[in-house]
Amino acid sequence: MKKFIVFMAAALCVFGLSACSGKEDTTVYESQKLAKAESRAVNDILPRLGYFSDGVFDAYEADNGVIPWDEYTMDEVEEAALEILGIQADGYGFYNARQSFMSAAESIGKMKKNVDGSIVVGEIDSYIDGQQIVVSVPVECENGKANAEIILSNDMFLKLESASLTENYSMSQKMGKAGLNTLLGMGTVFIVLILISLLISLFGIIPKIQKASAEKKAQKEAENKAAVAGIDNAIDQIIANEANNEADDTELVAVIAAAIAAYEGSGSTDGYIVRSIRRRR
Repeated sequence: MKKFIVFMAAALCVFGLSACSGKEDTTVYESQKLAKAESRAVNDILPRLGYFSDGVFDAYEADNGVIPWDEYTMDEVEEAALEILGIQADGYGFYNARQSFMSAAESIGKMKKNVDGSIVVGEIDSYIDGQQIVVSVPVECENGKANAEIILSNDMFLKLESASLTENYSMSQKMGKAGLNTLLGMGTVFIVLILISLLISLFGIIPKIQKASAEKKAQKEAENKAAVAGIDNAIDQIIANEANNEADDTELVAVIAAAIAAYEGSGSTDGYIVRSIRRRR
């Protein structure tokens, strides 16, 4: 029993040590660097990035004829950030930060400011992550709360490498979004199942359509054969009638020739040729 108690006490000690924050384990130099990074992020970088969400820089671009950021290369973005805003930043990081702050402003509005013009911030958290220093700054906006995450280089320059502004959703908003996502997912599944059932039901209709088409085709072929047979019968009747007419004319010619020979007193019809026969009323 004593061994078990000793083991549990040691485990609790290890757990307690592991639960200590990294900030408490930092050295004096690292603490000073974190404090400097927090001051730079809140007092220098965050207000200038707020120009994009507030629309202030849009007016500046229009008044001073500044080329839009979208037309810069990433190297030019880096130079412009330093010359225009006084921020030493990575080109890609600054461009993506600008896009993040502008898109967030569409849903949560501008960041609130104090009387002196500084941004209203909450409890700042920062930590060192290898070659980077991550500073998390809670801010208040017109339509809700958000969190600005600013990542700086872990050196004496504290160069801006990336930044983002994301909305903090309340529990009701999270539940609403989760319910909406669930509804959309289930709705999509049901729609797909309905489409599949409709396709399966068509498998029973397609053979009927094919059968009706085949019957219609067979009926048309039968009608064509009957029409051809009728034409053949009509042709046979015409040929037969013509043959009968020719036979009647031959007999009539022989009778006329015999009558003429008898009238002339000749016993043969060799000298007579009947060229045409005309009926008279």
